[in-house]
Amino acid sequence: DANPMRIREREWEAIDPLPALEYGPALRVKSLHVYFPGEILPIYSRDALRHFLRALGDDDSETRTLDRVVLNRRLLTRLRAIPELKGWTTNELGFFLYDVLNPREVRRVVKIAPGENAKFWDECLQGGFICLGWDHVGDLNEFENKSAFKAQFEKQYSSEYNNHRPKISAKANELWTLMELEPADIIVANQGTSKVLAIGEVMEPGYEWRGDRTEFRHTVRVKWDASVAQTIEPQPGWATVTVGKVSPALHETIIRGKPTVLGAHVPASLAVAQLLDPELAGLMDTLDRKGQLILYGPPGTGKTFTARRLSVAFQLRHEGKDAASVLSDSAKFNAVEGALSRATSARRVWWVVANPAEWKWETLFKKGQQNYREGRLKRNYPLLQTGDLAIGYSSTPDKRIMALATVSQPARRGADGDLTFEIQPLARASNGPTYEELLKESALASSEPMRFNNQGTLFALTAAEAEHVLSMMLERDPALESHLPDEASGVAPIVRLTFHPSYAYEDFIEGFRPYQGRDDTLALRLEDGVFKRVCNEARANPDRRYVLLIDEINRANIGKVFGEVITLIERDKRNLLVTLPQSKQSFSIPPNVYIIGTMNTADRSIKLLDSALRRRFAFAEVMPDSDTLRGAKVGMMALDEFLDELNCRITKEAGREKQVGHSFLLEDGKPISDPTEFARRFRQEI
Repeated sequence: DANPMRIREREWEAIDPLPALEYGPALRVKSLHVYFPGEILPIYSRDALRHFLRALGDDDSETRTLDRVVLNRRLLTRLRAIPELKGWTTNELGFFLYDVLNPREVRRVVKIAPGENAKFWDECLQGGFICLGWDHVGDLNEFENKSAFKAQFEKQYSSEYNNHRPKISAKANELWTLMELEPADIIVANQGTSKVLAIGEVMEPGYEWRGDRTEFRHTVRVKWDASVAQTIEPQPGWATVTVGKVSPALHETIIRGKPTVLGAHVPASLAVAQLLDPELAGLMDTLDRKGQLILYGPPGTGKTFTARRLSVAFQLRHEGKDAASVLSDSAKFNAVEGALSRATSARRVWWVVANPAEWKWETLFKKGQQNYREGRLKRNYPLLQTGDLAIGYSSTPDKRIMALATVSQPARRGADGDLTFEIQPLARASNGPTYEELLKESALASSEPMRFNNQGTLFALTAAEAEHVLSMMLERDPALESHLPDEASGVAPIVRLTFHPSYAYEDFIEGFRPYQGRDDTLALRLEDGVFKRVCNEARANPDRRYVLLIDEINRANIGKVFGEVITLIERDKRNLLVTLPQSKQSFSIPPNVYIIGTMNTADRSIKLLDSALRRRFAFAEVMPDSDTLRGAKVGMMALDEFLDELNCRITKEAGREKQVGHSFLLEDGKPISDPTEFARRFRQEI
């Protein structure tokens, strides 16, 4: 009758005897066998259970409130339904799940060459380990910290690397990587720059000093899978490093299409979970905890690039989708980012005029569609999109709104050279507003159809103008509401903007903005700013996340831009109400709104930011990363060493905030190699 959850939580503290289990008198046993009543998987973490169910297609929202026992039974039922797993024990199923669908989404991936020309590979494969040289430094476990190790490494190997400190430091970092690897991290064994020998998972205890070996005594326990052995596109950086990072994109390339992963056969019913970059996953956790995050650092370090990836991955993880596979494919990433940045519910509203001398709106309802020829205001035609709403107006003699329609075919040029678009009917407008009535509406005075006296075919309406006209129509004919699309908020899950010195509270929260009134006079009207619109949309959709990505956040006066809402962005003050001074409306920031900012420290030091702002944001430094240039050369000059030395001198002369980022030396994500291009960038950009 042992409770498996209690046993697990005690972590098997006492086996002989078992007083900690609190099941009556102490029990002395020779061996312990735990029988789980009704069959239960040896998986005890609620998060892990939800992770496995998500991989099997369960909706995250359905499992959010279930307890561990229910989740466990549900997962077991799913696994029993997979033909390839028929007859497997619960223990085998548990090991299998952790093997191929490890819930630890952040796993480090490195490549390690098993000796020159992979001369130790057969030993590594058969023995289940990977090995490295630099034996003179001794057992890494003996060092108190990394600094002590690097001092000893420099002492032992300075002459071997000609006292070149950047090279010595880089090689020391490679060896110390073995101490940083954890169980479930991934190692790619390579030979040369293009041959993958195997891929493996780090096993307990990880790093071991093998004094029984004659050389290459630094080892790490690894469970190898040689079925992924292959030749890949040459990786120049592999030529100069023994231990190096493997990008998520390269890892995806290596395992793509392989039927086995780490030695276990994967049924077609299961998808192999990809790996997130540890630094990006850490930023996601910070954003989730704090609610707002600023990425800061020198120019060219990839702050905006990181912010874009962070915003997409943050959304995908919330939806239970595989973020890593999207981030590893640039085309897929661009498509997903575009979809998340586009408000799918926002459809533009047009004013379309029919001339009764040619055809009437009644004809549209009989035919089911109508083609329009290009007319006045040609600038509007290329902006038409399928699904846009059309307010149908009839000119002389009717002079009133007659119908609602939708754009079924955007503007296109036919074989005869004429530009046409197509509409389909939605509903007749009963007692639609007349031209005289519309003229009296000040909100429509500057609209295109009023300014041009409806002399044309296609006129654009602003969101405010469209809302006003539709309100007039619904007031007279409430039945029209069922034919209208969802409210066109124009707010997407990811909203991106850039601050600048003129950016103001009126742009961000709310303010009176000028517009062209009747007779070309200027008037003012109160309009919502970007942040207020995002918050209103998030409040209406509490199950969705909304990310506001602000580039160059420090170029505006942040205190003035945020105004009184700066207090409300704190996590414990979300949903608190304040009264906005201009509209007198109550306003709050819902908990599903997140802010990511980027800040260039070369323009303005982080030290100058107001302390009230600093304590409300989490800050993550994004510095130059010479590892992205590892192995790349321009002529005989190593780019990574050049960048490190350049930034070392800049730091001494001007401060670390003025350093030069690695992106200045990249082209389409790859290091430049042409001396002429390098010289041009150095003169004109660096």
